[in-house]
Amino acid sequence: MTTPLHVPSRLVSLVLALGFIAAAGCRAQEAPPPGSRSEAEGGSTGPAVADTTPERAWPDSLRRLAAMQDSGRVVLPAATQADLVAQDSLWDRALRLHYRTLVMDGHVDTPMLMLDEDYPVARRHTDRRAHLDLPRMEEGGLDAAFFSIYVAPYYGNGARAVGRARAMIDEVTRQVEATDEAELATAAGDVRRIARSGRAAILLGLEGGHALAASPDTLRALADAGIRYVTLTHVNTNRWADSSQDEPRHGGLTDLGREMVRTMNEEDVLVDLAHVSDATFFDALAVSTAPVIVSHSSCRHLTPTVRNVSDEQLRAVAENGGVVMINFFDAMVNPALDRTVFTTAHRQLEREGKGLRSLWSAVYDVKRARDLPGATLSDVLDHIDHAVEVAGVDHVALGSDFDGVFDLPQGLEDVTRLPWITYGLLKRGYTEAEITKILGGNTLRVLQAAGREGGEGSG
Repeated sequence: MTTPLHVPSRLVSLVLALGFIAAAGCRAQEAPPPGSRSEAEGGSTGPAVADTTPERAWPDSLRRLAAMQDSGRVVLPAATQADLVAQDSLWDRALRLHYRTLVMDGHVDTPMLMLDEDYPVARRHTDRRAHLDLPRMEEGGLDAAFFSIYVAPYYGNGARAVGRARAMIDEVTRQVEATDEAELATAAGDVRRIARSGRAAILLGLEGGHALAASPDTLRALADAGIRYVTLTHVNTNRWADSSQDEPRHGGLTDLGREMVRTMNEEDVLVDLAHVSDATFFDALAVSTAPVIVSHSSCRHLTPTVRNVSDEQLRAVAENGGVVMINFFDAMVNPALDRTVFTTAHRQLEREGKGLRSLWSAVYDVKRARDLPGATLSDVLDHIDHAVEVAGVDHVALGSDFDGVFDLPQGLEDVTRLPWITYGLLKRGYTEAEITKILGGNTLRVLQAAGREGGEGSG
């Protein structure tokens, strides 16, 4: 795990100025490396979504990085950007691409910390258990993120669950409105405008359909409060949809579940199929008239957990026009966790009389017993590769699950490490247009397809 360096801001400014700003003025745009995935060779399967943030071009972003201070100091990764360029000239291209591209994350769980742990999101945090805050979003080049309004299953299916969702929405709103560094967004136009102004665009997604209290009216009210997607289930089967980590009770969606999906379409709320059972997944696709998302799942072909999506599901999302957002959680991308690990974990749960809601703890019991290695950044890139191969580059994006998981891959310890994804994709031969889609263009496209108007004016 990388140990952060604490560098005085004046030194950071000097390093950045010498290492990058001069280079940006001298170096012309490089052609893709030999053997790269070109559009002419079929690297792209649909219309390009070249969403960049020209007013927030990377030199300005890096200069703002040098100005961000916590008690008079700036926290940088152990290898500064200048060091990276010295190690591999491809980093120069990667950094320029990353910081001029609109970067979006489909799922972060930071609102739990904000509400329950007195976590000011506008302040830099150095606790390694916390993965994201506004200063680190800036450093990592993350322009927009869906903040998860996560309601734990123990809040039930009624008023208490709705109240929990409302309280979390209120806390996120309070903190975002109290800072000049971010703004709430509800549409693609908002995201573009806010990113161009150099601030973070914060969107809201409800994780756990039980928090709708089985009421389309509650769904409409939460949509009015800013919710832009709903994850139909969490680890619990609710009154209208089966979860992948609970006993199936409905065989997929109930009639009420189908009404919920139709209401989401009417309210311009994205349908999120992370966590749901396979039957619920395909039932929802059959009902939805808008592109769906899978906000934080990876590929079952590589890591065979029910929380990941199968190749059949990847192809179905592509046919729908939706997007699968790759989760960074170790247990969902680690190639060492093969089918035997999950089979052993399931048997352990059966012996202990526990359900699949306890899956991750059982998986980690097996992982520790077998002394299996942790995941790495390369494993996340492998999942991106597989999803692109099966679904096409227009249907793959990022959904980190930052602050919602306890074990991240080596090299992706927090949000400041996102530029390493851009570098890794360039290294694997992706074109800049393809990377732009994966980093944020595809997520922005489905948000725009949801239909709600946004403000494109100056921010």
